[in-house]
Amino acid sequence: MTNTQEPQDPRPPGTGDSPGDIPAGRPAELSRLDALLGAWEMEVSFEAGYFGPGSPPIAGRGGRTTFEWLDGQFFLIQRFMVDNPAAPSGIAIIGSEEGAQAFAQHYYDSRGVARLYQMSLNDGVWKLWREAPGFWQRYTGVFSDDGRTINGAWEGSADGSQWKHDFDLNYIKVD
Repeated sequence: MTNTQEPQDPRPPGTGDSPGDIPAGRPAELSRLDALLGAWEMEVSFEAGYFGPGSPPIAGRGGRTTFEWLDGQFFLIQRFMVDNPAAPSGIAIIGSEEGAQAFAQHYYDSRGVARLYQMSLNDGVWKLWREAPGFWQRYTGVFSDDGRTINGAWEGSADGSQWKHDFDLNYIKVD
């Protein structure tokens, strides 16, 4: 049994007898994720029929997302709570990809869905995407000049070549 008051591996990273998966330092690109920190209201727009035949269109604010660093600031935690019971709430863990310019987002939601997305955040544009057979997805959100609003939309594709608008998802910073 380990003592939770002490580090699990007190050896400094990079020493010969330290596990190889402990980074020697925090990747500089993680600082770009600071733009997401804080609490955000979510604003969505779903077309009629999105949640099944006969379901009405839904538009407006109805949820909250928070972003905060896990201790050590190697991983950003996103928690999202949605007011509409037909839409999922969940959590995502975002970190850097070794040797890549993109980030990885590990997504988990209240339906039991677990997905792995690639992610970028450059020049005020936030992108998420995944290439899953039969169900490709991508999101593009653009930050306002003051960084307090992100306007974006999700798209889907069966094969990655023909994309269809899925729904609008905007974020409005509240703190």
